[in-house]
Parts: sequence; structure tokens; C-alpha cells
Amino acid sequence: MSIMLLNTLIQQQKLVCITATLQFEITQLQDSIQLFDEETLASNDLFTLIPELIGCEDILLDVANELLPNFTLENLNRTNKEIQTIYLNLTVLHHPKKQINDENLLLIILQDTSEFAQIQHTLTQQRNELHLLQHQLTQTNQQLEYILKHYVPRAVGNALLNKQLMPELGGELREISILFADIRNYTCLSEQMTPKQIIDLLHIYLDLASCAVDEAEGVVVNYMGDALMAIFNAPAFQQDHAQQAIQAGLAIQQKVNNFRNQYHATTPVYFGVGVNTGLAVVGNIGGESHYQYTAVGDSVNVASRICSYARANEVLVGENTFTQAGRYQNTLVSLDQPLLFKGKTQRIQVYRAT
Repeated sequence: MSIMLLNTLIQQQKLVCITATLQFEITQLQDSIQLFDEETLASNDLFTLIPELIGCEDILLDVANELLPNFTLENLNRTNKEIQTIYLNLTVLHHPKKQINDENLLLIILQDTSEFAQIQHTLTQQRNELHLLQHQLTQTNQQLEYILKHYVPRAVGNALLNKQLMPELGGELREISILFADIRNYTCLSEQMTPKQIIDLLHIYLDLASCAVDEAEGVVVNYMGDALMAIFNAPAFQQDHAQQAIQAGLAIQQKVNNFRNQYHATTPVYFGVGVNTGLAVVGNIGGESHYQYTAVGDSVNVASRICSYARANEVLVGENTFTQAGRYQNTLVSLDQPLLFKGKTQRIQVYRAT
């Protein structure tokens, strides 16, 4: 670095350029920052001007003797006459100019990086704020995920997040399979139990039924006291929805039986299950302040009536479900007589899964 280049840098940039001997005495000082006051400038001792170099004597000598290319210190700070903090980067170099006695010299350059430091500080602050916002967003997403997981059917929550389902009132007409599962003799059971015992019992058995529906890729859309309602082929399309509904009904009975046998339940609980397939309106139903994803229609009512007719540990299915039962069709046995349900004018053939 030539002396002319240094002089240009001093004028164009905010620099302090110091020349010092190997005894660390200042021989020349050019200051375009006006960094040092008169009292400090009166001293020709390098360490008085830059106390941060104390303890670095050996390194400074190695630089002066060209054993090291340079030595740097970053983010030194000083206070100027306006009581403003100035940030400086310090670089120590071998001076390209020799004195008369041919002694090597040190060249110490202090560069004002206050503007850059301020930008860095701003960026750091913004980065910290961004990290805080990301943390808050993560917490919010976790809370949303928890709500969607525990208060909204998983398939519905995923459809909402993926914008496959819009959070607005309304629905669409499509063919679905509907399953109702209802605990038999629940009224008699509840008369013999405390409210806490009833809640515990419902938690166990409704969880077993819900797991069976989930494994068959159905969606539990409603809990009604001791009963649940699930649908298949919504919100996602499922080609074999009737078979999946039958699978879920049989799995409910199997899981409940296994639990009863494994834990020798003192209060035996049995489900009656009804399945029906048909057209229904599926979507968000309710008021402006509260939606519920569910299905409504005559096919839903029929599924509920079939469930009411089912005895303990029994799975009954309607005619439409039977015609689409696929691999389960050979295991379905028709009841002796078609059933006439309340509110219906025609009898409906019902089948029992075996």
C-alpha cells in the first residue's frame, strides 16, 4: 500500500493513519475523523492512543518485521466530541516506508465503520425480531395443530389447511356411507354410575370405536352422548367407501370384545352398529358463529334407524351398502323381513354382518 494511496483513503474514507516505531512511539498521525482530543494527541505513546494493543507487542513486532502479513481488531469503539459512539476496525501493517536509520515501521489504520456497524446492529435486531416472530408462529401453529387434531376430524383439518375445503357454510351432494355406533343399555348403565365414572367409560369405548373408524379411513363427524357418527367418501373420495364402513363396524365390535376380555370389565359395554349408503349433503352446517362438518339427508336418517334396531354386538347394513359390499357381501345375511322405520313409507331390507 503506497503512501499516496493511504492519503487518498484518508481523504475519501473516514480513517486514522498512524506511523509508529518498533518502540511503539508515534512518529506521524493523520486523522480525518477527528477521533482524538488534544490531550490524547499530546502523547506519542501508541498504547495511550490505542490501549487495546497492550499485550500484543510480540505480534506487532512480527508484523513490522514482515513475519506476519497483518494484525486486525474489529469493533473498537470510541466517543467523539458529539458524545456519539464510533465503531472502528483496526489494521496493523508493515509500513512500506523506511526511516533514515532503516528501521522498520508500523502502520496502524483505524477505519470508521459506524454506519456499517449500525446497519449490522439493525440487521441483528431485525433478525432477532424475526426469530421471535418465527417462535410465536411455531407456537401458534402447534396450538392450531392441537385444536385441529382434538376438536376437528383429522381429514377435515387437513382439507382445510390444504384449501381443499373452505371454512364457509354450505355443502355438496355426494354418495357416502354413514356409520352410527351406539352403546346399548346406556341409560341403565349410567343410573348405576357417578358422572366421573360415566365420563371415564365413554372415553374408553368411544376411543375404541373412533380408532376403528380411523383405521378404516373414515371420519368421525359427531359424538352424541354415548354414540358416534362417522362418514366415508368425504371429504376425500374413496372408491370402496361401503366396504370401509363395514370394516369399521366389524372392527368396533372386535376392539370392544377384546377390551372386555382382556381387562375383565366389571361393567360390560356393547355397541350396536348401523351402516347405510346413499346420497347426502356433506359440508359445513350450522350458524355464522359456529360450523360443524357433517352430513344430512334421508340416507343419514336411515343409517341412524338401522343402528337403533341393531342389537348388542351386532352390525347391520342397508340395501345400498349391501350392493357395494364387495368382499364382505358373502358375509352379510339378510334379516327375515324388511324393516319399516319410523318416518319411512317403504320397508328397507337390512343385512347382518357375520
